[in-house]
Amino acid sequence: MPEHDTKSTAETPNTVFYRDLPAVTDFSLLLNLDAYQPVPDNWYVLVADVVNSTGAILNNRYQDVNTLGASCIIAVLNACEQVISATCQAPQSSATAGDMAAVPAAQSREHIPYVFGGDGASFCIPPCYLDAALAALKGTQKVSTEAYNLELRTGFVAVSDLRAAGHELLISKMQVSQHAFQAAFAGSGMTEAEIWLKKDPEKYAIADSIPAEADFSGLQCRWDRIPSPREETVSLLVESQCETLDQQSQLYQDTLSKIIEIYGDRDQHHPLQANRMQITFSNEKLRTETLLYSAGKSRLYKLGYALKIRFIAIMARIMMASNIVIKGYNWGGYKEDMIRHSDHRKFDNMLRMVMAGTPQQREQLENWLKERQSAGVLHYGISTSEAALLTCLVFQHGTDHFHFVDGADGGYALAATHLKRQRKTSHDIKTTAIHDAPI
Repeated sequence: MPEHDTKSTAETPNTVFYRDLPAVTDFSLLLNLDAYQPVPDNWYVLVADVVNSTGAILNNRYQDVNTLGASCIIAVLNACEQVISATCQAPQSSATAGDMAAVPAAQSREHIPYVFGGDGASFCIPPCYLDAALAALKGTQKVSTEAYNLELRTGFVAVSDLRAAGHELLISKMQVSQHAFQAAFAGSGMTEAEIWLKKDPEKYAIADSIPAEADFSGLQCRWDRIPSPREETVSLLVESQCETLDQQSQLYQDTLSKIIEIYGDRDQHHPLQANRMQITFSNEKLRTETLLYSAGKSRLYKLGYALKIRFIAIMARIMMASNIVIKGYNWGGYKEDMIRHSDHRKFDNMLRMVMAGTPQQREQLENWLKERQSAGVLHYGISTSEAALLTCLVFQHGTDHFHFVDGADGGYALAATHLKRQRKTSHDIKTTAIHDAPI
């Protein structure tokens, strides 16, 4: 496994690098290299993904898969929050220390960039938080086995090792709301870290000496599938095969422009619509969250938790339907806030989008993508469903929350399977061409 240095927060000058990184306010700017800076050389890439997520999808367990991916994120944020609270070294934002103590991951979100991938998550971590983050992933790995009978693959790679092998890693962020920022990554570093982990899991595994400790406070899975506002919900992945970062940036900008040309702007293709969003009372839907929080607990605890979240669901429906105002917040506007605080578009050296549209629009987009895939400039993956899934991080009810969006019935995970087949086909063609070339 990689050697790592875990200096204290006070001894690590780049601990607040991500917090102080300038933020863009328009998603299209994340596709421009001018918005990016190099990730510090002494940071680490952490990767977690559900093994054989396709098999879980075939067994109608994609909500469990999604929840595990999001669980990795909240566990890492909560673990890093404990480090910040213990050291008291990280500068605080405008909120008081007392306010922050009551809010899950209040400060760590400012310091820890991550991206949700549907069946997993990836992070960039400063060295002072590494052991805490690894313990959180190891704890989530344990819960994935005990509660869901799913295998979670985890590991970490030093950014310096990636750069030494020729894989750059750049970072930017977009401000989604007053509290929420969305990280973005450019360069091949994040993708390559995942490839290295899959090729040699023992080399990049988390050490046995790291304890398994995960706190999932703040994660919720209480919404029904959200039917598409149009005819279908599309999960899309686009990965550039251009040689230079400038060429890759231009391809992604062209792709987003084509998507807007076909599907319309953000509001026209957003997969969430307030009048289609409902808190669930379904045993099957609420089961996923219950399993997460009751792992290793008694049946009585599990029953109590299941009853508690049903009561909360009833109260939430009443509050939203009645426009109840609590501490100045009108709960009638919560669904619209959720839409604003969602990640239906993101970028981690791959364009990831969940969109609402028609089969005709999808066919038009796919024809455009196929032309460029045939020309060798991109790989892509698409999956379709009638609905979207939501997995929620609720830091403070009312104003401070963030929501991971994916397509139902496989979403990003099935789109990734499609994309990986294209990768393999391209690799096989290149290998054959090399073998057949005259000597």
